[in-house]
Amino acid sequence: MQLSPSISNIELLDEKVFKNYPIPIIYDSDEYYDLIFEKGDPLKIELKLKKRSQTYHHQKDDPSERLYQDWLTKARAFGIFDKDKLIGAIEVGDDYSGRLVVNLLWIDPAYRHNKLATALMDHIKKIMFEEHYRAIILETQSCNTKAIAFYLKQGFQFAGFDNSCYSNQDLKRHEVRFNFVYFNPKF
Repeated sequence: MQLSPSISNIELLDEKVFKNYPIPIIYDSDEYYDLIFEKGDPLKIELKLKKRSQTYHHQKDDPSERLYQDWLTKARAFGIFDKDKLIGAIEVGDDYSGRLVVNLLWIDPAYRHNKLATALMDHIKKIMFEEHYRAIILETQSCNTKAIAFYLKQGFQFAGFDNSCYSNQDLKRHEVRFNFVYFNPKF
């Protein structure tokens, strides 16, 4: 799809206007990454891509998926518009150790596969370099395999997991929090 001339450049989203603005996180997946543990010294953990028996559909109206929430330190959100419609957004904040934290990255499903997510991520990498952050960190779910593929293509590395972030059954549900990091090579 050729982008319309009505598509804007990346803009800082005004916190007064976009505070608690809901972001509908929607995706489908026929696969997930399973964690394979091999006991020994050292303990080995392998990620293995597996097929689901049925398609997983993720769609939540989750209060945590809103822009400019109070818990995110020094939050900044950036967006791309088609005329007056927000079609893509990325929100970042600071953590205590000199890293930028990507709280969310979202592209309206009708506008996906147009390099908008790449443009937003490149914008955040530029901020990382200009403001001397040592890394960018983010989380996604083991079942969001398209997001994982995107982050790996962007140069992020797997940095760990939390198997009890969303429930006490995350491993069984195949929805485990995965953490990824992009290191600033100047550090």
